[in-house]
Amino acid sequence: MTGEGPAAGEHHPHERGQVVVLVALLLPVLLGLGLIVITVGNWFVHARHLQTKVDAAALAGGGVWGFPCGPDVDARIESLARTFVGPHTAATGTVYAGGFNPQVGGVRADQVFVALNQAAWWSGAFAAGDFTDPAGSVCEAKVLDVKATENDTPLVFGLLPFWPDIKRKARVEIQEVEGLTGLLPIAVRLPQPLSAAAAFYDEATRRILDVEPFRQVCTQAVPSCLFGVPPGLAQWTTEPAPGSSDSWAVVDVAPTTGVVVATSFRPACGTGTPPAGQPCLDGSGWAGRSIDDFCRQASGVVQCYDADGSGSTQTVRSGVHFIRGYGSGATGTGPPQVRNVVLDSTPAPSCGAYFNAVPRQCSARLSVELDLGELLGSYPPPAGNTAPLKASDVQVRYRLVRADGTSFCNYGSTCNLLPPNPDATGSAVRFWTTGDASSPHLPLRAGSQGNAVALEIRVRNAVNASNPACAGSSFDDACRWYHTATAISTSVPPTDAEILAAPIQRSFMGDLDRTGPVKWLRLTVDQDCDLGTLSDRVIGGDPTTGADAASQPAGSRRCYVVDLGMAGGLARDQDEPPIALNLGSGSSQRALIDCDPTIPNLKSEIVSGCRWPSYAANKFDTAPLCPGTAGFFDVPKPAPFDAWPPFRCVLTQTTAAANQIVQGFNERIFGDANNPRCPSDLAGQWVRGRNYWHRDNNDYDQPTFAWDGDTPGNRTDDWGNELRDDDPRLVTLFFTTYDSFASPGNEVYPVVGFGNFYVTGYGRTQNGSWQGGGPDDPCSEGNDGDLTNGNGNEPPPDLDFSRNTTWVWGHFVNDVQPSPFTTGGSGVLCNPGASFQPCVAVLVE
Repeated sequence: MTGEGPAAGEHHPHERGQVVVLVALLLPVLLGLGLIVITVGNWFVHARHLQTKVDAAALAGGGVWGFPCGPDVDARIESLARTFVGPHTAATGTVYAGGFNPQVGGVRADQVFVALNQAAWWSGAFAAGDFTDPAGSVCEAKVLDVKATENDTPLVFGLLPFWPDIKRKARVEIQEVEGLTGLLPIAVRLPQPLSAAAAFYDEATRRILDVEPFRQVCTQAVPSCLFGVPPGLAQWTTEPAPGSSDSWAVVDVAPTTGVVVATSFRPACGTGTPPAGQPCLDGSGWAGRSIDDFCRQASGVVQCYDADGSGSTQTVRSGVHFIRGYGSGATGTGPPQVRNVVLDSTPAPSCGAYFNAVPRQCSARLSVELDLGELLGSYPPPAGNTAPLKASDVQVRYRLVRADGTSFCNYGSTCNLLPPNPDATGSAVRFWTTGDASSPHLPLRAGSQGNAVALEIRVRNAVNASNPACAGSSFDDACRWYHTATAISTSVPPTDAEILAAPIQRSFMGDLDRTGPVKWLRLTVDQDCDLGTLSDRVIGGDPTTGADAASQPAGSRRCYVVDLGMAGGLARDQDEPPIALNLGSGSSQRALIDCDPTIPNLKSEIVSGCRWPSYAANKFDTAPLCPGTAGFFDVPKPAPFDAWPPFRCVLTQTTAAANQIVQGFNERIFGDANNPRCPSDLAGQWVRGRNYWHRDNNDYDQPTFAWDGDTPGNRTDDWGNELRDDDPRLVTLFFTTYDSFASPGNEVYPVVGFGNFYVTGYGRTQNGSWQGGGPDDPCSEGNDGDLTNGNGNEPPPDLDFSRNTTWVWGHFVNDVQPSPFTTGGSGVLCNPGASFQPCVAVLVE
């Protein structure tokens, strides 16, 4: 009998068994797939959290950068990075169990391996030590690279032991900012150039003899410093760097040789990576060419001192240092010859002999060596001459003519140069000013520019003279000679213009308007250009021996080095005197700008900073460089300014209300525009408004700036060289081009860059003293009456009280976190000591 199959819609009994088998077979697979999905998810969770840890470590380290660098800054960067990366093991094998951001899943510190500034990851071991790529100081490298490896990531139920280690990295660079807001409405003609050169030229022909570039020293990158430079000045020299192929300036000394200092806010041609191209300062191939052409190069980005005008229209007036080339021919019985003529500051040590930029009159001693040849005959005197022939038989008097149109002495009886020994005999005799009523030192008038000297010489008892009038026992105008550097006259004295054009010696007195940042100069000469020996090298002048770099035989070949001190340099020490900014009188190298059209007045712009638009350095790649004043803040702009903002030019303010300036700083710093008081010092606490520049100003134990002599560990919490970013005294200023603020009306000028400035004082001067009896800044703690240091709110020693104006003073610094806002990094690594650009930590990987 045939069996019956299952009814319709029913399954065969064997099919149910097959499903059970299928389910039994698939269930492990499904469970395995689920475990893989969960494990992969777990791996991604660990990886994502590990990325968070390295990002936090890099940003924490980047947030505490400070300049100048030092072991204390490196230690803080590393400490913060390790704290924020959480529990881990370092390349040294040290296990850090604490900190923030522990890894998820209970991962232990000995399972997370962190490399700081290493090229390779941990892979069973560390291939190198920390801080080997880039090598050395992490602060100076401006890079913090954090690589973390999680080994043996915990897996669900311990499955899939083949899963790879997790590796994540983050990298922070300290870059110059691209654009800023929050700046103060204060613009400063660039105080610190990117490049500079010394040009030696023949002042008679105006042709260049040699040009040598300056290099900056006494920085973090070049720690060697020059001796004798006054504190607070940036140091530059034309002496070649050790091991370089550069040379000293080689000069065939002319009778009147000038030294011009040229600065530029653009780099020197061929320097940097990639090499700088035009517009740049080109120092090669200028021998024999015009000094004016040299200063007018590079589309006006060069400024020479001393020159009339600026940029591409300037004309050199004279060198800011002078070299006298004296004749060496035989005197015979003719006129006495003027040989070595020296200026020295021995009687007035606060005054430089050949160059000054102080706002007060000072003096310099004039020393002259005369070659009398056979004029005085021999000693003892010949028969018939009863008086012995001595130095007292020669009379030397001077006239001083200044470039500002004033003069001093006219060869009168109160303008004598006297011999140290009136009884001295011989053909070579020295004479000098003695600093008394009958022989005053040269009075160098502030801001007078060239102070040029001519001589009058008379002789008596000179029986051998070709002029019989010289044989008498009294000084006679018939035996008289007037000397300049290039001419001798017997009857007619040289005009003031002739003296200025060819002085027997010259000192230069600059000021804020004429020589700007140039504050100090010194010449060194090697007399035979045998640079390997020191026997004939003269640094500056020696008033004892008469050897002087600024007085050499005409036509001789000499090798020269120029050392330069410039104001506006980045502060290196809290004891440096501050730098003053003039905010109210004429051009005076700085001015006020209208930086925010939404803020109604200057006071409010100082209080809050300029909020819109953002600003950036001009790239100097458009023609014109800036738009006009009409509709300056309108956007969008036509080409070539259609990419603005950030704005790359600034608009000047037409008013400079002193009350608004003072009220703005009062309210910004103290919160009281009219009657501010310095807040009380609270030991161990930072108090808003107080002056934290110098340790003598407060009982605050945290370091502020460059605690002189301190090293890590000398004080509690001594991390050194740090100013709080929320300190209202820490401000950011605009830097503009050399031709800025030439007129009182509305003008537009390119932005060269930005500078961080710590305000230590401000106030108004009127009729030679303080308006109100003292500075408006009320925080005077630390004042000690010594203006050569940075204590309290005391102004710099060179503050010009003759100007009725408003001053703000303080120190330029590098701040890594400019306040309050930045539009990001520029891609260029921060370059403290060579650039004023504020810096910002940028997460680049």
